Amino acid sequence: MIERIIAACLRERRIVFVAMAILALWGGWAWKDLPVEAYPDLGAVSVQVTTQSSGLAAEEVEQQITIPLERQLAATPGLASSRSSSTFGLSLINLIFRDGVNVYAARQRVTEQLAQVTLPPGVTASLGPVSSPSGEIFRYTLESDRQNLMQLSEIQRWIVVPALTKVQGVAAINNFGGFTREYQLQLDPSALSRYAIGVNDVLDAIRNSSVNAGGGRVARGEQSYIVRGVGMIHTLEDMGDIPVSQHDGVPVFLRELGRMQLGHQVREGILGKDSNPDTIEGIVTMVTGENASHVLQLLHARVAALQKQLEPQGVRIVPYLDRDNLVHATTEKVTHTVMEGVGLVFVILILFLGSPRSAIVAAITIPLALATVFVIMSLLGMPANLFSLGAIDFGVIVDGAIVVTESILRMREARPDHTMTLDDVEGMTRHVGRAIVFSTLVIIVAYSPLFAFVGAEGRLFRPMAYTVSFALLGALLSAIVLTPSLAFLAMRKPHKIFHNKPLEKLHTLYHQGLDHAMRRPRLAYLGAVVAFILVLVLGAHTGREFLPDMDEGALWLQVQLPSGLSLEKAGAMADEVRKAIRSFPETSYAVTQLGRNDSGTDPWTPSHIEVPVGLKPYDTWPHGENKAQFIVKLRNRLNQIPGITFGISQPIADGMNDQVGGAHSALVLRVYGNDARELRHIGSQIVSVLKSVPGTTEASIFQEPEIPQLNIVANRRAAARYGISVADIMAVVGNAVGDAPISQIYIADRTYNMTIRVPPASVSNLRQLGHLPLTAANGAQIPLEMVADISLKTGEGTISHEMTERQITLRVDNGKRPLSEYLADAQKRIASEVHFNPALYRLEWAGEFEQQQRAQARLSVALAIMLAIMLVLLFGEFRKLRQAVLVLAVVPLALLGGLVALQVRGETLNVATAVGFIALFGVAVQNGIIMVSNINRHRADGVPLRDAVLEGAGERFRPVLMTATVASMGMLPAALATGIGTDVQRGLATVVVGGLGIATILTLFILPTFYYEMEAWCERRAAARGPVES
Repeated sequence: MIERIIAACLRERRIVFVAMAILALWGGWAWKDLPVEAYPDLGAVSVQVTTQSSGLAAEEVEQQITIPLERQLAATPGLASSRSSSTFGLSLINLIFRDGVNVYAARQRVTEQLAQVTLPPGVTASLGPVSSPSGEIFRYTLESDRQNLMQLSEIQRWIVVPALTKVQGVAAINNFGGFTREYQLQLDPSALSRYAIGVNDVLDAIRNSSVNAGGGRVARGEQSYIVRGVGMIHTLEDMGDIPVSQHDGVPVFLRELGRMQLGHQVREGILGKDSNPDTIEGIVTMVTGENASHVLQLLHARVAALQKQLEPQGVRIVPYLDRDNLVHATTEKVTHTVMEGVGLVFVILILFLGSPRSAIVAAITIPLALATVFVIMSLLGMPANLFSLGAIDFGVIVDGAIVVTESILRMREARPDHTMTLDDVEGMTRHVGRAIVFSTLVIIVAYSPLFAFVGAEGRLFRPMAYTVSFALLGALLSAIVLTPSLAFLAMRKPHKIFHNKPLEKLHTLYHQGLDHAMRRPRLAYLGAVVAFILVLVLGAHTGREFLPDMDEGALWLQVQLPSGLSLEKAGAMADEVRKAIRSFPETSYAVTQLGRNDSGTDPWTPSHIEVPVGLKPYDTWPHGENKAQFIVKLRNRLNQIPGITFGISQPIADGMNDQVGGAHSALVLRVYGNDARELRHIGSQIVSVLKSVPGTTEASIFQEPEIPQLNIVANRRAAARYGISVADIMAVVGNAVGDAPISQIYIADRTYNMTIRVPPASVSNLRQLGHLPLTAANGAQIPLEMVADISLKTGEGTISHEMTERQITLRVDNGKRPLSEYLADAQKRIASEVHFNPALYRLEWAGEFEQQQRAQARLSVALAIMLAIMLVLLFGEFRKLRQAVLVLAVVPLALLGGLVALQVRGETLNVATAVGFIALFGVAVQNGIIMVSNINRHRADGVPLRDAVLEGAGERFRPVLMTATVASMGMLPAALATGIGTDVQRGLATVVVGGLGIATILTLFILPTFYYEMEAWCERRAAARGPVES
């Protein structure tokens, strides 16, 4: 069939040219409209359930909200894991779903489960935005020389956020910092005493004084009127006119009980940027599955329009984190690397083939392969990502075309004065056509284990497998359909042949070397044994990790302050952190997010700071300094700030680590059990041990330690004596001491809370707090201290669960030490030095370790299946099982070159380098097929075995050397590249570049020698048996 396709394409070459031109144009059109992203979205499908309950402590949040929700949500179909945090006023549950579950189906299932949960009155669980951990694409601050922070907050909340939310593809805009305006009454306790009014009376008066009602319809004559009752409060004056009680027959209004003011909600977070200690920011998240570049394009246009709208007010929107910068930097780096690779491939083709004309015939496969990729992706609705496109080895892509072109060129060199005919071209192409098809299929099969990956590694490498497979199919199509016709046009007429003297001399030396190896096969056996031993030794001593860090051009710090700090003190420490970071000229900005944002999607207290740090372009840094060295300097500087612990990551990586391990760290250790204090005790012992393990740069308990609490415990018996309900007491705690809203005020399209506030001085003074009056059933004023016990204690700051179990999480940073070595050391030390009851408590490593174990297990199975499929393909090509086994048995020795290259470059064995070994394996098998197929062809023509091996291998010397060289040179720029967008590709390319040298030697010397020895033994055995074939 392959032969008939070759013949038909040569005869109808004009149709082929037109079809290939259409494919190229179609590919260009598809690329123009194809969504392109820097990296694929690595986040699993997740749904966040957020429940805010103003004023509740972590213990009440866990008991009344988190536990009921978790128990019900555990039954959600498709759920893989759940993780929750219960902290002051907030329950946050993250639900992670199995691969393949649609995000909208997951949200629907969660909604159905939430409908079956009963929560405390006034508490409602809501779903977070439809976004992923890597969904943050844009951050900005509002700045002005004329507007104060309250005014900026109003502009942010009611103008900027609604405008940006309407951008297609934006999931949510989270506000951080600033003030949330409220209509407030600052209570005067002395006024309450003077008028004999209890706090509960004030609350009841406000609730009953801001109400609208509908009265249905009423007919007047022939017209029908809608009855509208209007009693809502709209101004501070209206609020002050609320009657609370009467004193000596005179109404007592709300304004007489304190100071009416436009205040702000109790702040749970402060945002500082560079030298500005208190500002406001917006965090834009993208809908899962949307294309970041397209969404950012629309967002930039909307921001520009808002800039003009806000300019008269002196307000500026100042972006400081823009995903577009990462995309552009990655695009520039990948484009540069690819162009260098393609250029090197073209130069090598000219050197080997002897003319630019022949090089163009082979190299035209590259754009057609890319066009095939773009067309198939467009038809399947798949987005392109620069990571996958940059991983294409264009040297491998042109291998098939090289073999065809070289085969035809060899005829031209043998008969330089002969006018080439179509039959000549067809004959030379048929000699290699079958081998090209099978070798290309083998490489595609070599990439098939990538489809077995799940989780983050699957989302990263499966698109690469698709991209490379599509490119190989396009290259195969070009090599079989187009290259023979182009070669016919380029080489048909007699012309002067370029003789590559060094290559010809090298060919002569190869013939002599192979002849020597075949006469002394023990040398080949010894070389194979030594190579195999070296593979085992180097493999055992090469460090292992999950994935190399992908440079994002920015840093993200998680800073933990001493527990229980006031917002003001924490803010001062945040200022010190920013100042320390900005003292380095390598940084472009430092932002401190102290506490939590308005939406409650982060369960932080004022003792926690998240710090986005911008980095200037690396070419502006001091000569010779890299990012790792800068992080060491930064870590040393931050260690000088007393009272803080911190971890250093990157923006996207931090979100991914949080989803995978739940601690914003690549490596975490969880301790499970019921007793919170014992959990913390065990965790503290482990932290002490880990800090002495070589390689540890950071080890800390992720959850905040116990924090001080002001407990107001209702005394039921005392309250019953005065006819005061527990609800009345808790209303004072929630609404007067706390910040729970009592009612709302609606002004046009804006909504504000109405609150009352006991002066902070009265709350912090337990004696004054105890004197707050409540009205008893008989009208008497009863101090709060007579119906409640008021005391200072400590309680949990954050309570964490994993799949409904209590746990604490230890955040660990193993620095540059290989993960496998570090874990073995750490586990041994913990087992010998930390003692606890294993029946009640258990340890579990997670994060990268968990992912690495999963990837290794799935890759092992997938590789076994891949080898079985390869064996079937090789048997289909050779029709002899022994030859198929020979190719597969010899080729793994090619791992030696890749392992040596990893050792030289200081790289580790990880998922990315494993993919490099897979690619190397495929190329080595491809060259083995080309070599063995040609030897078999000579034997089929009646050539004696020894001559067939020497002639067949000699004929394939140039194409094998050429394919290995172009494959290596095509990846060389990626192997040497540094900077944004190169980290994963660098390890992959290092393996290919380093491994192909050994693989080529194996193909050229050891494989033909082993082939000769094996076939000679079979011939001798057959001769001994007589006429029966073996």
